Amino acid sequence: MNIKEYTGYGPVLVRLAIAALFLNAGIRKLMNPDGIIGLLTNQGFPLPMFLGWVVLLSEVIFGLCILVGWKVKYTAWPLVIIMLVAAFAVVGISSQSSTNFIFHIIAAVALINLALSGPGKLAISKE
Repeated sequence: MNIKEYTGYGPVLVRLAIAALFLNAGIRKLMNPDGIIGLLTNQGFPLPMFLGWVVLLSEVIFGLCILVGWKVKYTAWPLVIIMLVAAFAVVGISSQSSTNFIFHIIAAVALINLALSGPGKLAISKE
């Protein structure tokens, strides 16, 4: 067994996990858009309705792109921004939410890894 034959499947596992994360979150937001809009309103974001729909649609659309491996070099970056804004502006760094903060950072790092290394095997596009 030559391990090099299987190295392209590592990114596939990351893609599946990240896609599941964003599709789950996006579909939940789609079922109740008032939740994300209310959260953004309470956090003081400008144009919370517009931003709420941008986040919701980004999670679903780019989550699907990540899942199938389409243009991952480009589709990962909007999700990285969402994760970093969520980590720093919504969750924040505190002892009560440190696990949630770290979760957002790890998701952002996984997306950056995909953007830089490519989608791996079983992808619609190789970029």
